[in-house]
Amino acid sequence: MPLNTHLSPFILKLVLIASFTLPVNLAVAGEASLTNTSATPSVSSSGVVDIGLQALLLTGQISSVQSQSFMVPKAGDAWRYQIQWMLPEGAVAEPGQTVVIFDKSQIANQIEQLEASLLRVTAQEQSLGIDLTSSVLQAKFDVKMQGSELEKSRLDADVPADYISAKDYAENQFNLMQAGSELSKAKQALKEVLDRQAASKAQLAIDRHRAQLELTQALHGLEQLELKAKIKGPVLYASDPWSNKKFAVGDTVQIGRQIATLPAMGELEVVAWVNEVDVDKIAVGTQVTLRLDSQSAKPFTGSIKGIGRQALKQPAWGQSNWFKVEVSFEADEDIKIIPGMSVLVSTGAVS
Repeated sequence: MPLNTHLSPFILKLVLIASFTLPVNLAVAGEASLTNTSATPSVSSSGVVDIGLQALLLTGQISSVQSQSFMVPKAGDAWRYQIQWMLPEGAVAEPGQTVVIFDKSQIANQIEQLEASLLRVTAQEQSLGIDLTSSVLQAKFDVKMQGSELEKSRLDADVPADYISAKDYAENQFNLMQAGSELSKAKQALKEVLDRQAASKAQLAIDRHRAQLELTQALHGLEQLELKAKIKGPVLYASDPWSNKKFAVGDTVQIGRQIATLPAMGELEVVAWVNEVDVDKIAVGTQVTLRLDSQSAKPFTGSIKGIGRQALKQPAWGQSNWFKVEVSFEADEDIKIIPGMSVLVSTGAVS
């Protein structure tokens, strides 16, 4: 049957629209399916996270879970100290062995001044003590003498007026009153001398204690300028955060700065750093391949056991932020591993 001429243009439009939209919808659906498939991470039966991303290379260093850090101590009035001697890097330090010695000349001069100050305070205390003791003895003698004068005046005043003249009687009574007044003055003077003696001794004791305390602190600071090992391990020099140059003998370093570490040889790990733009490409449990710079032909495996929660600045590496990555590993016995060795950490599909 022939088509209705009024419906032909409408049907033609529907056919054209259907023929155009069908491939587009199929293409969009296929792209969404592909995107969802690639963005979904998988977890193996062993619990290892497979983030399905390309290989990521990190630089790290062999470190120890247990280590001792050597900082520039606060040992006096100075805020910077010069490194006078250090145990050679790589040398194994034994517990109790000296690792770092700082310049002691400034604090040694301070100790000499404090010793002289302590001697001066001690001599002053002895000299003033002798003077005060002499003043106390003199005041006590004056009290005793005035007491004798009072007794003598009392005997004269006790003579009845019938046996002496009125003038002598009045004079004896006056002398008695005067002797009593002098005795009171002598006792007051003795009290003041005793109070002055006690106050002076207390002040001198405070001065001596302060001088002794300052000397003790200076001597303790002198001991702090010599750092000793508490554990056994190789000495590793730290680097200046701004120049990335390792500290050496002769460098002047501000207090609180770490200049060396002493890692224990027991439990070892790899500490690496990942840029903030790449931190989402790794996760705890990710398997990695490790290669020592000195033994690159002998790779061994490891696993990321920790990622820092807070990004840190590394001034020598630019303005970016970096996250600390801790990697546990198991190496073959034929691979010689010592704390401080540089390591290349590879993640993802690495041949």
